[in-house]
Amino acid sequence: MSISSIVGRFGIPLYVYRPTLTAASDGTVVRTYGTAVISARGFVQPSGQAQDPFEGRASSRTTGVAYFDGALDIRIEDEIYSGTSGSVTAWRVIGMVNAGEIGRSLAALHLNMTAVDVIEVEPAVSL
Repeated sequence: MSISSIVGRFGIPLYVYRPTLTAASDGTVVRTYGTAVISARGFVQPSGQAQDPFEGRASSRTTGVAYFDGALDIRIEDEIYSGTSGSVTAWRVIGMVNAGEIGRSLAALHLNMTAVDVIEVEPAVSL
């Protein structure tokens, strides 16, 4: 089954947010996300678990690949959300490729897709 067929059959609306980076008064970098810069139908395929050290222990987070039709302007550090309100899954972009750079030419347009490596973002916790 082609990526286009998978996105067409199993895809859901996904929203891409681009971060604005600012420096806080203590020198830390603050990442804020405003409104979605891209809204497109896509399919996220979870692929495994990443073991990130966090607060002195291993913390498991789901990794995966998000697939979209066409060449989209998705960048590292963007976040992809599975909805706009309620309980949504958030994914941070850690890599992106337009397979074979097909989006730059008119050849084989049926193969034109964007594959995005993602890692699930931990939900914000208020103490």
